[in-house]
Amino acid sequence: MGYALFASRKLVLDGELNNAQLQQTQRSNEQYNLATKTLSLQQQLTSMNVSQSQELAGLYEQLSNTQSSDGRDSINNQIKQKELEYEREVDDINRQIYQVSIKENAIEMEVKRLDTQVTTLQKQLEAVEEAEGQAIDRATPKFKGLA
Repeated sequence: MGYALFASRKLVLDGELNNAQLQQTQRSNEQYNLATKTLSLQQQLTSMNVSQSQELAGLYEQLSNTQSSDGRDSINNQIKQKELEYEREVDDINRQIYQVSIKENAIEMEVKRLDTQVTTLQKQLEAVEEAEGQAIDRATPKFKGLA
């Protein structure tokens, strides 16, 4: 392999390696952003559960203090509506969490593929550099007595 071919192959491998490493960084950033989004959604869900519990507790207290059947029916309807509303909100957040986890899994697979690609390219680059060094050593005349 001539020196120009070594240099050309090294340039190609360097470019591919830089591109793969850039993609790794981008995917890692995406993973971080998705993990942050998941955490935010989970916190939102926890906060929502607390506020829903408090609101329902208030309605149940009103129910226990109400004597008229019309007032009790009205509060029972409010409780049912709130429970349905909360269920929809919780389902929506859980659906969002699920969608984010699907994206996270896909990106994780991509990161693993890129890790393998980067390792392979690094090994190829090392092999080309080693072969180039050996070719230079063979081409360099050896002079006896020169140190």
